[in-house]
Amino acid sequence: MKNYDVIIIGAGIGGLISGCYLAKSRFKVLLIDQHFAPGGYCTSFRRGGYKFDTSVHYIGGVKKGILSKILRELEFLDFQFDQSDPSDKIILSEAETYIRANPYDTMYEFKKTFPKESLSISSFFKFVMHTSLPNIYRKLSNATFKDFLDSYFTDERLKTALGLLLLGNMGMPPSQISAPVSIIFMREFLLDPGYYPRGGMQEFTNHLVEKFKQLGGELRLSQKATKIITEKNIAKGVVVYPNTSIKSNFVVSAADATRTFNEMIDYKTKESDIVNKLIPSNSVFVVYLGLKTSLKNLLNETCNIWYFLDGNLDKSYKSLKDTIRQGRINMAMISFPSAKDRSLTSSRKDTVEIFTLATFETGKFWLKNKNLLSDKLLSLAERAIPNISKHIDLKITATPHTFYRYTLNREGASYGWASTIDQVNSSLLPQLTSVRNLFLAGHWSIMGAGQGGISTVALSGKKVAERIIALKNT
Repeated sequence: MKNYDVIIIGAGIGGLISGCYLAKSRFKVLLIDQHFAPGGYCTSFRRGGYKFDTSVHYIGGVKKGILSKILRELEFLDFQFDQSDPSDKIILSEAETYIRANPYDTMYEFKKTFPKESLSISSFFKFVMHTSLPNIYRKLSNATFKDFLDSYFTDERLKTALGLLLLGNMGMPPSQISAPVSIIFMREFLLDPGYYPRGGMQEFTNHLVEKFKQLGGELRLSQKATKIITEKNIAKGVVVYPNTSIKSNFVVSAADATRTFNEMIDYKTKESDIVNKLIPSNSVFVVYLGLKTSLKNLLNETCNIWYFLDGNLDKSYKSLKDTIRQGRINMAMISFPSAKDRSLTSSRKDTVEIFTLATFETGKFWLKNKNLLSDKLLSLAERAIPNISKHIDLKITATPHTFYRYTLNREGASYGWASTIDQVNSSLLPQLTSVRNLFLAGHWSIMGAGQGGISTVALSGKKVAERIIALKNT
């Protein structure tokens, strides 16, 4: 039986980045995933001649942010990204504005839409763009993003526009989410936004896989880890379904932390009670559309569209479960993958993806209501794209149960743990666990920088690899 230095459970971006760093340092690494495709939420799928991105709609920080440093260190320089400008359009009931490739252009767009807040917008952008992370944490460690917004702005529409980006990308409104986490996200989103991998999200993941293999790593897909082998509270490997034991010196779980500690370890650990008390982020409900006409015939611009009906983000978030159960939708994010990369379709037809936040509910609920809710979501999207319903060639829905089935993420969570003030404390669930030689990566580990987004999970993979490399060198 072949032994490994490190076994990584979960081939999402956190697991892949961790594997690349470890393999680069000449560790013998095995990466396993229960799904048939690597990437976690950063994947794509094909139906009826169309190619769709599962969840991630674009990537930030490729040239200037966290991810740029990681890609340089891994010599991941030959892969091509296309940057959209504008990357996003925010539509509220009484205001519209844009996110542009250049942050100063974004600042101008906000000032144009909210002229009375012009000076405050300049101050806000200056703080987000130039304040060091230690100073951000020192000033705002106990503040919510709402507190931060309130300190700059009085216009509720402006605060809603900025808060909508958080609700859609981090799954939480400003009143619930940590201010430092929000600012870290805003830096990726405002300073270097809108990158789309040439060929789609799966191509980005596939190139990471190729890099991992070039560095000597081994990937096994469609293999579900059922147990983490331990001896005297030391991780020694994993058991893969149905009953194959694989030995290693270290184990990294880049998979759901609740399952890791409550199902994969045979005894109670310090983390067993912690994961049961932590709150996961919401999931999403998605409608994927293949069109029998070009998007050019339907709208003039194909940046991501954020559409929000209700003027109160907090109210919408708190009533999300009731809203879903009552068959109502008041927020949508609309993405156009084929417009970002024409290689995604074999013809001149286009793809549209419509997302909204959703609670897990029961399988029976979704079976009964997914068609109704998909119609409601499509109706909302039609306010931004008139007559789109007349041009649908293919329609696919994905519920939170769909995302659970493919990722095994608790309640189909899209962003790992909810990034509240209480749940970004890195001492809660650190990457170094109470089980010796067992580590956490991905959006279920807590580093203090929030749990959602490609850049953050990539950083978690880098950090956990550095910990293991340092241990071996001591």
